[in-house]
Amino acid sequence: MQLTSRIEVLERALKREKAARKAAEAILEEKSSELYQLSQELKLSNLKLEELLSRKTSELKGVFENINDAYVVMELSGDVIKMNDAAVDLLGFDVKKEPVNLMQLVKKEYLDYTVNAFRELYTKGQYKNYKAVIRTKGGYEKNVQINASIIRNKQGKPIAAQGIARDITQETKMKRLMELQKQQLDIIFKNSPIGVSLIDPDAPGFLMVNQALCEMLGYEEEVLKKLTVKELTHPEDQETSEKMIKKLYTGELDTFITEKRYIQKSGSTLWAKTSVTAVRDYSGEIEYQVATIEDITEQKLANEKLRESENRMSTLIMNMQTGILLEDENRKIQITNQRFCEMFGIPVPPEAMKGADCSQAAEESKHHFTDPENFVSRITTILKERKTVISEELRLVNGKIYERSYIPIFSKGLYKGHLWSYDDVTLRKRYKENLQAQKDKYSNIIANMNLGLIEVDNEDCVLFANQSFCDMSGYSLDELRGKKASDLLLLEEFKDVLSGKNKNRTSGIYDSYEVKIRNKKGEIRDWLVSGGPNYDVNGRIIGSIGIHLDITEQKQLEAKKNELLEDLEIRNEQLNDYAHIVSHDLKSPLRNISALLSWTKEDFRDKLGSGSLKNIELMESKVEQMDHLIENILKYSSIEAKNLRRERIDTHQLVMDIISMIYIPDHIEVQIVHHLPVIYADSTRIQQLFQNLISNAVNYIDKPKGLVTIGVEKNDKEYIFHISDNGCGIPKAYHDKIFKIFSSANNNANKSSGIGLSIVKKIVDLYDGRVWLESTPGEGTTFFFSIRQNN
Repeated sequence: MQLTSRIEVLERALKREKAARKAAEAILEEKSSELYQLSQELKLSNLKLEELLSRKTSELKGVFENINDAYVVMELSGDVIKMNDAAVDLLGFDVKKEPVNLMQLVKKEYLDYTVNAFRELYTKGQYKNYKAVIRTKGGYEKNVQINASIIRNKQGKPIAAQGIARDITQETKMKRLMELQKQQLDIIFKNSPIGVSLIDPDAPGFLMVNQALCEMLGYEEEVLKKLTVKELTHPEDQETSEKMIKKLYTGELDTFITEKRYIQKSGSTLWAKTSVTAVRDYSGEIEYQVATIEDITEQKLANEKLRESENRMSTLIMNMQTGILLEDENRKIQITNQRFCEMFGIPVPPEAMKGADCSQAAEESKHHFTDPENFVSRITTILKERKTVISEELRLVNGKIYERSYIPIFSKGLYKGHLWSYDDVTLRKRYKENLQAQKDKYSNIIANMNLGLIEVDNEDCVLFANQSFCDMSGYSLDELRGKKASDLLLLEEFKDVLSGKNKNRTSGIYDSYEVKIRNKKGEIRDWLVSGGPNYDVNGRIIGSIGIHLDITEQKQLEAKKNELLEDLEIRNEQLNDYAHIVSHDLKSPLRNISALLSWTKEDFRDKLGSGSLKNIELMESKVEQMDHLIENILKYSSIEAKNLRRERIDTHQLVMDIISMIYIPDHIEVQIVHHLPVIYADSTRIQQLFQNLISNAVNYIDKPKGLVTIGVEKNDKEYIFHISDNGCGIPKAYHDKIFKIFSSANNNANKSSGIGLSIVKKIVDLYDGRVWLESTPGEGTTFFFSIRQNN
């Protein structure tokens, strides 16, 4: 029973084992089939991979052969194995035609660097950004950048190297140029006279500021960098500045230029022309703000002064009693004033006339004038010639008299318009005509009444005498002129009387007196003299005017004495009034002219052309010459013995000081040939004496090389100084004449006022000295004067 059970168990186990083996065989068969299938697929994949690898190798070969940069395969010794067309173009060598070793192409100074690069390539397997200079087959030097790697065999052993070389010659040049430009920009930035700043919007303060900006604002660089634009901007300009900056950030502006005020470290205000530019990135965001700041404070102040001047001039023009009309080059009115409108009966205010066309103005207004056609043609001529016209007389049908002036205006040689001015001179003209009529009337009265008129200077020298005086004295005008009337006519006992009367003249006193004279025939006559001071245009007394009546017969006719004296008093009063009018005349407004010319030149310098400025300068010159003449007359008249001081004078030092003070052209040499002495006199007068003579000598040298010598000789009583020049010389006929006031041997008014040598003589006379000259025309002149040793 037990045996049977055991056999069944074994059978069942064997059956299960067979079933399991079959199942395993089935699985093995299935897996074998799958493995076979996989093997076939792997072979197919290998074939595809080999085909793809071959294709990629071919493609890669084409890439390296056609790449723009040079591609080179070389042995580790540097011999080239393979190179593409770009490498042939770069190096000039073709390995297919001739052997090439890259090490031999490297410039000598790069060899050590190249050896180290090869060493690093060999040990690390690659080398990036190798840069060197090579020499091509054509002898050209080129900058190259090479990225290289090692080629290894299957065992990993280095057998060759390959690299891509880029020609960076131009790039290097551009980089150097950019570096040079950057250096230049740095120099410009640091040394620019205009302030420059750079701001990073993401950082506080300034990124960069230059020295000019630091100096403008008065801060050290490091201090200024920490400040903000707002802190530096004047409070009144902050809002406007921030609005403009905002427009940069919104993209409305890339650059803006404005004039704004800055607060300097000292607290002062700086006006500056500010230009701000936004530097944006590719997205349009602001990376930096670049600002240039130009100091325009002086320009602002000048503009303010100009505006003030224009306002002042406008006010002056509007309130002038002269009619003003300013027209542009197209004859459009720019400025006129109320006076002009009143003079021509224009019923509109001056402001309403601005811009009006004056092309037909002459034709429309000609009915105002007594000669209308000439008025129109004259304006046409003036406008055509464009030359200055001063005080041209116009007579109107209503009896008025106008003086018209025309001044063309040029700027940089271009005609910009003209200025008309009209003055109503009716009263002045009538007054002059009446004055002339009065003068003629009184002259006729004097002539018909046999009254002698004589005009003398402050030295009693005759300047003028009428025919009646000549008849009374027996002398002709030529015999009288320049002579002292008292020496020719007056009896000795009356000279003190005349001296006293002359003193009265200096005090402005008019009076009458009787004298006895001896005429040319030797006859003794009684004269009644009515005299008074004579004035120049500036109110200075320049002499006397005397009316002379021969009263010899009246003296003899005592019965008629009272009647004649009463009549003579009336005549004298009339003649005194006449003398007063003649002496004062109409004083020229010299100072007003000078001031107006100066204002015009100052205020309109930038607007007036060179021609107008030259005209103004000529007028200033003439006014200056008149002022110089008056000054010299004053100097001459102020020389009096009673005002002299006595002081020690080193004349040598004094002359040296004069030489250093006056203008001496480069071609003229002044020498002191002797050491000049010490004298006792009035230093101011002695300086005038030497300065006039030395200046006179310098002024009249006409030689290419001038020489003035100054020396002295001494005798027992006096020093005799001499001043010599090699100038044009003075004819003998003028040797005496030139020492008289307003006399000159030369007609050049720019060189001589005719007073200088008169001053010299008067000073020498004060010291009881002598003055004379020796001269040869064309060769030179020597002036001598003496000063006593004991003065």
